[in-house]
Amino acid sequence: MVEYRELKEIINSLPKTLEALSSPDPNKRKEAWEKVKILVTTGNTDVLMRHRGYLRSLLWHRLQGVRDEAWANLEVMRELGVEGVERTLTADKDTIKWSAWSNFEKLLSLGYISFSDLREKRNSYWRLLKSRWVTVRKKAWRLFVKLVEYKVFDEADKERFKEFLAHRKAGVRIYAWETVPALLEKGFLKMEEAEELLPYLRELTAKESSVKKRAMRVLRKLGQ
Repeated sequence: MVEYRELKEIINSLPKTLEALSSPDPNKRKEAWEKVKILVTTGNTDVLMRHRGYLRSLLWHRLQGVRDEAWANLEVMRELGVEGVERTLTADKDTIKWSAWSNFEKLLSLGYISFSDLREKRNSYWRLLKSRWVTVRKKAWRLFVKLVEYKVFDEADKERFKEFLAHRKAGVRIYAWETVPALLEKGFLKMEEAEELLPYLRELTAKESSVKKRAMRVLRKLGQ
């Protein structure tokens, strides 16, 4: 139970609280979001309404920590009627776009986007699979398997996926091949289709490198 005095203090210090939501200090951000949630749960949403655009902008913030906190509190934004959140799925910056796609289940469950609309936006995801940011690329390939499982990507996307198995950049190609065993299991890809492209995987074993070791592991999983 929040006391009246505490609630009044939160309302009076709202400008500082909102500013803290984009602080580099995670503790300040956490404390600020707790105060915002108190305002929402106590029915004092009116003081936040004119700041909805600012709250949404945190999903586009340059600091990952700020974005992560905002996504973690997406339910609060929904309660406040913040709109346009789904546009992050097609953001220009890979880091922002990745934050959005990694929360696709939350976007669906909160009704920010329908499954059919999510599928329509799936073409924006391909760029993440070859992102210059290695961390983004790595995570995007891991999530790709889940998106296939959810049928966001299906038979119609197979040919485009196969292009990655022959990608000119080894750092992209190997991530694609590492998903193949799981995609075979899920029926997205057939073994004969993978076998046709095996020369591109074997090519990655030509030079001593970490990529070669990863390629060898994939070959073993494929029984080669």
